[in-house]
Amino acid sequence: MLKKLLFVLVFFSFCLKPFAQSNPYLILENKEAEKRQQEQKAAKQKARKAAKEQTNNQAFNSPEKKDTVIHQSSTKTKAIEIGAGGLYTSLNFFKNAQAFTYYPASSFRLYLQPNNFVQFVLDYSHVKQVNIVPTWLNVQNTYIDFDAHFLMHPDKADRTLVYFVLGVSSQIWKGLYTGIDDYNYALLHIPHNTNYKAIYYGASIGVGFEFKVINRVNLYGEVRYRMTQTDVGFGLSDVCYGAGVKYTLVDFHPKPIYNKPGKHFHWF
Repeated sequence: MLKKLLFVLVFFSFCLKPFAQSNPYLILENKEAEKRQQEQKAAKQKARKAAKEQTNNQAFNSPEKKDTVIHQSSTKTKAIEIGAGGLYTSLNFFKNAQAFTYYPASSFRLYLQPNNFVQFVLDYSHVKQVNIVPTWLNVQNTYIDFDAHFLMHPDKADRTLVYFVLGVSSQIWKGLYTGIDDYNYALLHIPHNTNYKAIYYGASIGVGFEFKVINRVNLYGEVRYRMTQTDVGFGLSDVCYGAGVKYTLVDFHPKPIYNKPGKHFHWF
């Protein structure tokens, strides 16, 4: 009897297995489950892709990114420039005994800027002929200065520069010495009514600024103090005021790199 029951159970197990595999309801349920899994996987991939595109667009359109692009495109890191302007100089406090001590001069400059923090300036200034009566007549003066400008950038767009001046100076003095009412006569020892020529060397310090008007054109203004070794000693010989315009001859600053828009580029 037990053997018959065992045979019946084994027979039914073999019969139910192909029935379960061929049951259409069970097959349909398995296919729907696989389809749902594939749809969920595709939705997750699409969501990750959309989040990545949104992050890239926010980074491209952020104000920080725009400011960086503007700053890189407007800053001159290397340049050769020329300048011209006017100068208001006292000539030499040691030689000037009159109340009005300032005279106009013309100034010409050559700039060399090796980086974004310093520029070197060679300045040639010529003062028109003047009379410092009654001591000096037909006085002619020429200045040759070599200065370093240490640049500061208070404006993010770099339209305005502020700089500190430090340099060396030379003054070529020529004039007719009358000797009349000269309080330095005891130190000069120059014969009266003599054409006198001398070169004075010294240092200069000061401050200045530049303002960009249009591309390649800047305005500048500055104040410089000259300390010079003269015939009568060393000290402050001049406080001069200058202003003018400068033009960029050669700008070695590289242009911004153009990136080709990708397939996700948006016009608006």
